Amino acid sequence: MALILHQIMILHTILPGYPTGLAHQNRSRQCTVGEDIITRMDENFRQSARVILRITLVLILTPLLGLGAQSHAASHELRRAQHALDLGMNLAASQHLSRAAQQLPSRPELWVQAGSLALEGGDPQAAVQHFETAAGHGLSESGQLQLGDAYLQTGDRDSARLIWENLANQEKPNPEALERLVRFNLENGDISGATASLQALTTLQPDNAHNYYQLGLLVATRDPEASLVYLARAAELDADFTARTRTLQRGISTSRLDDDPAYRLMGAGRALASLEEWQYAAEAFRQATIVRPDYADAWAYLGEALQHAPSENLPQETGFAELEKALEIDPRSLSATTLLALYWQRQSRYDLALEAIQSATALAPNNPVLQVELGNTLALQGDLEAAYLAYLQAIRLASTDPGYYNFLVGFSLTYDYHVREIALPASRQALLLSPNDPASLDTMGQVLLQLGDLVNAERFFTRAIESDSHHASAHLHLGMLYLVLNQGEQAYHSLSQAVSLAPHTAAGKQAQQLLHNAVP
Repeated sequence: MALILHQIMILHTILPGYPTGLAHQNRSRQCTVGEDIITRMDENFRQSARVILRITLVLILTPLLGLGAQSHAASHELRRAQHALDLGMNLAASQHLSRAAQQLPSRPELWVQAGSLALEGGDPQAAVQHFETAAGHGLSESGQLQLGDAYLQTGDRDSARLIWENLANQEKPNPEALERLVRFNLENGDISGATASLQALTTLQPDNAHNYYQLGLLVATRDPEASLVYLARAAELDADFTARTRTLQRGISTSRLDDDPAYRLMGAGRALASLEEWQYAAEAFRQATIVRPDYADAWAYLGEALQHAPSENLPQETGFAELEKALEIDPRSLSATTLLALYWQRQSRYDLALEAIQSATALAPNNPVLQVELGNTLALQGDLEAAYLAYLQAIRLASTDPGYYNFLVGFSLTYDYHVREIALPASRQALLLSPNDPASLDTMGQVLLQLGDLVNAERFFTRAIESDSHHASAHLHLGMLYLVLNQGEQAYHSLSQAVSLAPHTAAGKQAQQLLHNAVP
């Protein structure tokens, strides 16, 4: 976690326009809302579809089960389908329904239900066949949506897109088709297509704050100033978006004072990156490199953003070419040098990371953030005494900022390095500087937890949450404390809060792992 905090701190400070300070970093809700919106759309649809599917099947099957002499074979298959459905065996139910449908050509809806169950049961190829058969008798919009889903799962992306486009372009556009097109276009890098679909959605659903927020993110990657109206509307409709939209508005408004359109795109990209909206940040940085191919910082930040793509199988060299391009344009670029150090850290090449961060500190010897990163890199190499001295130098350079004391504490806790002698007094100093700072309160709680003072650790975690109820890290650590105390119910509640508040961050992921492995 300390490594991630160091890296985010660097991204906040090596170029102007970032909100600074550890307290700000920990106050923001750390989740990729743009990605979550589409995921939530799909999950809501799937849950609703399951309920509707089972209700519809009961309504269809019940009157057909007594077919008697009309078709004994069909009646038999329908009964078996009903039995499989009762047992939750969707694929088996689909197979029985398809056999019944062959016996009952006057009931094409059975093909639709067979297709739905095949899709739900994990056989999209069979689902395509069943839906296509049903289409010969006319397929409802719901059936067409599912046929598009089945095409997509079989790899026939063009057919899926065509179906959804037809539903989206009719006189009364289908909102679920538009939602699918937004996701489809984003996954294929079609920002213009995704934007057009979202604009149509906001027309259909003028009170949907999520759509306005995501539209603001998309527009910010091409025309930052034009995005402000959508962001403002999202915050007006839902106060939960206020903090995030203000961050974006601040970054965009500050950078628009410059006449250079590439710099304005960089301002939008940095603001998006600070909210961990990496897909959109990467697009903004990419547009900046198109506007100004000689913009070294834009290339450096593009290289960083690409490493945060939502994929678990990124090639190891992702982003390296862009970082090399930045240094080729400007070998003295502080951004490129520092981000190259982060790149090598992720590759566990700490020797090369140290070389890069030393180059950066030579360029900016009075930058406390770089001293923190120097300490982090030295610690990763195992030189804890030199790391400690680097953290102390950062504090000397920014002695009134509690964030740097908290970084020293994090180092001490991570490596169990003189916790009582280093971490405890540093935590006290951070609280003297900012008594109600949730990050400092949470940090003190971690120190006390590691020292075995569980009563006071709980008190500080609770105070951190009282200061900022959205502080996911404090919820995580309070949950960990409750695990130590064997208080399973309280641990479950606290860890669940951490996951809910920050599902895509280190805190949220650690809380999810603890819920899975440790909570009874």
